[in-house]
Amino acid sequence: MRIFLSIAAVLAWLFGAMLLLAPGPFYAPTGLAMPPMVATVAQAHGATLVGLGVITWMARGANRQGLRAVLTGNLVVQILSLGVAIQTVMLGAGASATPSILVHVVLGVLFLYFLLQTKKVPA
Repeated sequence: MRIFLSIAAVLAWLFGAMLLLAPGPFYAPTGLAMPPMVATVAQAHGATLVGLGVITWMARGANRQGLRAVLTGNLVVQILSLGVAIQTVMLGAGASATPSILVHVVLGVLFLYFLLQTKKVPA
C-alpha cells in the first residue's frame, strides 16, 4: 500500500504541476480554448492536485483510520473526476479525453482495492 500511495502522490504532483505551469498545452488535445482567465481555473485544479499529492504522500505511514480517510477521499476524487471526464467526451472532446477516463478508472479501482485492504491493517 505504501508503494501505491507513493505512486499516487507522484502522479498527483505531475498532473498538478502540468496544470499549474502549462494549462493550455495540457488541455490542447481536447480542443479547449485556454484564455488566461480560463487558465486560472485549470491552475486552481492543479494547486488542488499538488495538495492532494502532499496529503497522500504523508499518509503512507498512517494507521488504519488515517489510511481509510485518505483512500476514501482519493476514491471520491477519482469518481467525481471520472464523471467530469465523461462529460468532456460528451461535450465534443471525443477520443482525446479517453486517456483521462482510463487514468480515473484505474486509479479509482486501485484506491477501492487498497481501501478494502485496510481491514487487514492494525488499528
